[in-house]
Amino acid sequence: MKCIIGVFIFLAFGSLGQNSTVFQVWNEAGISLKIDKKQYIGLDLSTRFDAEGLSTVFPQVSYKYKINKYLRPSIDYRIIADQSKSGTFVTKHRLNCNLQLSHEIERVQLGLRLRYQYSSNRLASNFETEFGQALRIKPTVSYNPKKSALEPNFSAEFFTGPMDGQVGYHLNRIRWNFGLAYSFDGPHSVELAYMYDQRIHSPESLNRAIMNCSYNYRIQTKNKSGKHRNVKTL
Repeated sequence: MKCIIGVFIFLAFGSLGQNSTVFQVWNEAGISLKIDKKQYIGLDLSTRFDAEGLSTVFPQVSYKYKINKYLRPSIDYRIIADQSKSGTFVTKHRLNCNLQLSHEIERVQLGLRLRYQYSSNRLASNFETEFGQALRIKPTVSYNPKKSALEPNFSAEFFTGPMDGQVGYHLNRIRWNFGLAYSFDGPHSVELAYMYDQRIHSPESLNRAIMNCSYNYRIQTKNKSGKHRNVKTL
C-alpha cells in the first residue's frame, strides 16, 4: 500500500517544476433521462474559460446501458469548438467509448472508467490528448455520509496517447479531481470541484488549475423520484 501511495505522490509532484500553471474555470449544465431500468440518455453543454475568455465549448449527447450493478458501457458524441493558437475556433468531432465499473462498500463507492476516444480534424502541430486520440483510465472514490446530501469524491484520470517520434501510447497527462456534490430530493444536482490538470513529459505545455462547476437536471418520469447521480456517474 505504501508503494502505491508513493507512486501517486511521485506522479503528482515529480514534474510540477517542468511546467507553468494557468487558471481556468469550467462550467457544465446537463439534462438526463432514465428510459427504463437499464437505459439512460443525457445531453450536456460545457464551456471553458481562461484569462483571455472563452476557450472551448462543446455539446455532448450520451447513451448508457446498465448490464448489472457493477458494469455499465456507454457512448458519447461531442462537437468541440476549440480556440487555436491563432485565436480562431476550430471545430472537431469526438466519439467516446466508455466502460464504467463500480462497487459499493457500505457508504463508499469505488469506480473505474475506461475510455477510448477518437477525434476528427486533429492538428498534428497542436496535438492534445484531451481532444485527440487517447486511452484514458479514471479510478474514483466517493463517500455518501449518513443523513447528508453532500457527497465528497476524489478521482485521478490518466491520459495515454501518441507522442512525437515514439510508437504506441504513453502517459502524458494526469487530471486530479477533488469534488463535493449535492443531490436534491428532486430533479436537481450540483457539484463544485477543484481539478489539477498535470502534464507529464511535456516541458513546453501548461498545467492547469481548474475550478469546475456542474449542474444536472433529471427529467422526471412516473413513479421515479428521489436523489440521483449525474448521467456520467450513473
